[in-house]
Order: sequence, then structure tokens, then C-alpha cells
Amino acid sequence: MRQMIRSRLREAPILLLHPYTAVARAFLRSTANQAPCSDSDWSNCASALHALRNLQIIRQDHVGSFLSLGLSLLTFHRLISGFSASTICRYTLSLVRPLYYSGKLVNSDTRELLCLIFLDTTQSLFRAKVPVIEYQVRDPYIVDQHAGLCGPLLPLLYQVCVLGSATRTKKGNSPLSSEHFDKLTAELEAWVPNISQSVLDRFSDVEMLVLISQANIHRTAALLILHRLQFPFGERDAEAASFATSIVADMTHCLDMAGYHPPNITLALLVAGAEIRNVVGRKSVLYLVSGIRGAAFYPFVANLRMFLARVWADRDQGTARYLFRIFEDRPGLSIPL
Repeated sequence: MRQMIRSRLREAPILLLHPYTAVARAFLRSTANQAPCSDSDWSNCASALHALRNLQIIRQDHVGSFLSLGLSLLTFHRLISGFSASTICRYTLSLVRPLYYSGKLVNSDTRELLCLIFLDTTQSLFRAKVPVIEYQVRDPYIVDQHAGLCGPLLPLLYQVCVLGSATRTKKGNSPLSSEHFDKLTAELEAWVPNISQSVLDRFSDVEMLVLISQANIHRTAALLILHRLQFPFGERDAEAASFATSIVADMTHCLDMAGYHPPNITLALLVAGAEIRNVVGRKSVLYLVSGIRGAAFYPFVANLRMFLARVWADRDQGTARYLFRIFEDRPGLSIPL
């Protein structure tokens, strides 16, 4: 990360210096239990956001700077606000989408791209929207600092998003034909992370546990979402509970063995938590929420607890509706990663 930040600052100091320093100050203030940002940080990031909205990619070697600007603004927003910043993520991806699909980008241009695609795809899963970019797997053995081993899983997650969007926009409450769901379910159940020998040699046993746990949790969360797109709460709850139990077990095991959660799995915790019907299980979910890194200062964690409480209240009242309808009712509420 340090090497990448230094490289980007050398490429575009005028564009990136102010948002980068605003992120650093916001992080330091948040961890010290101070007000997360100053007026100058607000002003600098507002100017950077304005710049992002007015950018046009004229040269290919500008792509990395634009991606880095979008990611820094997304990070700043996450540190100071409990509301969703998916618009920033999706707009940044829309800037580079034509170049990405034309195959003109190289790895050095796109070090931040997989992270942004991963964020947008997982957000889209929970909003039943189509992601901006469908990830194209070029290296099935890649280990990303944000997505871990989940890169090759993203095309399947994209298909779940497409199916979710079709279900959400379909008139009435009847789902699409079961064959669409059955085919994708079989593909998800068959998926396993690709792990090369060089990765096994490079990472410790604990690190491998975290990477594999992250991949398995996202695969299971996709299966759970796919199930709930087809069946509303109140229908085939036992199968949904099985997926949820698997997610909670993987997270608990990783926390016990490694001392921390895999990165970017709180969305999976949210949908799993929605399936838990007993008091003991719900306490276990809240315990896992408290184990999120940054739980003491990230604003979205309070929203996560509030959202779980609302979903549990709905479930206790016997509310029967599709999972994505719950998220549609609260469009501004941040769904964290």
C-alpha cells in the first residue's frame, strides 16, 4: 500500500495530495476518538469530488490516478459518514469502463481497480443492481489486498446481481423460473478458490486461513442471497438458516484462530444475521460485529447494528417479503464492507 500511494502521488500530486492527507487525518482523528475531520478536510475532499465528476480520461496512463482518487474519496467517506458512498465507487468505475472492456489497460494502471469492482459487486448483491463492470479473470491465482482470493468468484457474483436485478424489476412478487437459479446455484456450489503453490509458500497458515475463509464466506453469502431472491422470508427458511449458520461458523472460527475477521465480510454478516431467529444466535452475531476492525470508530458499524435490529423486528413480526425489499426501504443507509 505504501509503495502504491507513493507511486500515485508522484504521478498526480496536485490531484491526490489533498484527499490523501484528508484520509490520513480522518483516520488518525477517528482512532483517537476525536471529531473525524476538520473544515479544511471537508473542503479539500469536496473539491476533489468535484474534480472527479469533471474528469475525462484522455490518456491511458491517467487511469491509475483517477482510480486512486475515487478510492481515496470512498475511504474518506467511510471514515466520516454512515451513509452509502456507492455513487462515488460506481462513477469512478464508469470512467474507466470503456478502456477496461477494450482491453487497453495493463496491471500497472489498475492496481486499485479490482478493489473498486469488488466493492461495487458486493454492494450490488445487496441492492439487487447490476454492477458497473463485469470482472474479467486474467489471472485466476491473483491474491488481492482487498478481495483476497475472490477475484475469480466475481463473475459468478455478477450473474447473481443480474438475476437479482431482474427479480427486483419484475412486476409483482413472483420470482423468475427456477432453472435460472438452479444453474447458478450449482456453479456457486462447485466453485473453490484457486491457490497456487507460490501462494502457499508465500503466506503463513494463519494468513491462508483468513484468505480461504473470506472466499468461502462470500461464496456462501451469494448462495444465501440467491436463495432469498427466489424465496421470501417465511419460505424454505431451513435452507437459508443453514447458509447463515455456515457463514457465522466460518467467521467465528477465523476470529478464534487468527484473532481477526477476514477483510470486507460485514455484508455477509448482515444477510446471515437476518436469518438468525433465536436470542443466543443473535448475541453471537452482535459479538462478531464487535470484532470488526474499526468497530469503535467506523460510523457504519452503528448502522449495521441498527439494521440488524430492524430486520430482526420484522422477522419476529412474521414479515414475508424478499430480502432486497428490506434494503430498498432504506436506500441511504450505509451497507458496509
